[in-house]
Amino acid sequence: MSAQYCAHCGAPMPAGSAFCAYCGTPAATAPAAPLSSLAPPPVPPAPSLAGAPSGRWGRRRLVLVVIVVVVVIVLAGLVYVATTAPVVTVTEINVYAPTDVCGLNEFPIYYAGFSDSPGASDAFGLQIENFNNTTCKLSEVTTNTTGFTLSDLGLPLFVPAVGNNTLNLTITLPGGAYNGPLDLVYS
Repeated sequence: MSAQYCAHCGAPMPAGSAFCAYCGTPAATAPAAPLSSLAPPPVPPAPSLAGAPSGRWGRRRLVLVVIVVVVVIVLAGLVYVATTAPVVTVTEINVYAPTDVCGLNEFPIYYAGFSDSPGASDAFGLQIENFNNTTCKLSEVTTNTTGFTLSDLGLPLFVPAVGNNTLNLTITLPGGAYNGPLDLVYS
């Protein structure tokens, strides 16, 4: 028997085949042809998974999805840490002077508050006004608020008869959560 060739794709077909092994065309329509006049059989396409990304755009899409997932996970972690981590919130800084330093006994001073993490140290420059008519001297600053410590005090501090001066100090916050005022006592 002579070899048969598929009339549709030109692929060789074994004698007695009912269909072409490459393209599936029925053998009845396949006349015999010499090998020299036929083109090489086509290469069947590689099997692929339905819906799987392929090519350059598929890889880019996959990389984009991975980046979006990572960003969402990182943001979720930051939100969790921000909402569960303890915070020290000083609602206001109150300044008193029981010994009437610079006339503060009659005129307590209130400064805006702040927030930071437990155990942090924050430097401040507080404006000290003089309510007397003579230069006054600020010798000591303490706090009666539990858990807070003061350091780097710019003392002694002289406040002119008319005007103000800046008290520089560092406030170290307590080691746990806190929400309330901070009292400073001048003498």
